[in-house]
Amino acid sequence: MSDHQADQHDAFREQRKSSLYWLRNYQEELATLALLESILPSFVRRRYRFAYIHRTAEAKKGALSLEPVRPVTDDLGAANALHADVDKLFGFLLGKCQGGDSVPERPTRAVTASTGLISYAFTLVGLPGFEDGLEITVGRLPAGSACHITKVSKGKREVEEFEYKMVCDDEPSDTIPLDDAREVAQQ
Repeated sequence: MSDHQADQHDAFREQRKSSLYWLRNYQEELATLALLESILPSFVRRRYRFAYIHRTAEAKKGALSLEPVRPVTDDLGAANALHADVDKLFGFLLGKCQGGDSVPERPTRAVTASTGLISYAFTLVGLPGFEDGLEITVGRLPAGSACHITKVSKGKREVEEFEYKMVCDDEPSDTIPLDDAREVAQQ
C-alpha cells in the first residue's frame, strides 16, 4: 500500500475504530452496572432510571444520576415519598462505605432553574468499586411539602428568526431534456 493510499479515507476502517470505541464503552458500562447493582438498594431498581452513569476504573471514582421512572405529578404523597427515598438511599449507601474516617456531607438540595424541579446531590467515599468517591445526583423530583417553588420572570428577549433560500451559480441556464440526459448517462 502506498503512502497516498494509506492517507485516503476508508469508511470501513473508520467504522471499525468507532465500533471498537463503543464496544469498550459498552463493556465498561456493563461492569459499572454490575458494581452499582451490588451496592444500590432494591427500591432504586423499581422507582428510578439511570440518567447517567460513569466510572473511572483507574481512579476508582464514578458518577451516578437517577431520575424517577414515573412522570412528575402534583400528588403530594408521591412527591414526599421521592424525597424520603433520597434520605433512605443516603443512609443505605453510607452503611456500605468502608474505611471512611470523615463524615460525608448530607445531600444538598437545589431547584433546576429551567424546569422548576428539585435535585439532590451528594458524594460518598469508600463504596466497593468506588473507593475514591461516587457522586450521586437524584433529579427531576417534584417540590413536595418541604419545598415551595416560585417562578420569577427574568424579563423578555427577542429572538431573531431566519429563513434560508438557495441560489446556485452552477445551474445551467437551460435544462437538459430527460431523453438527452439518458443518452449522456449511457455514454
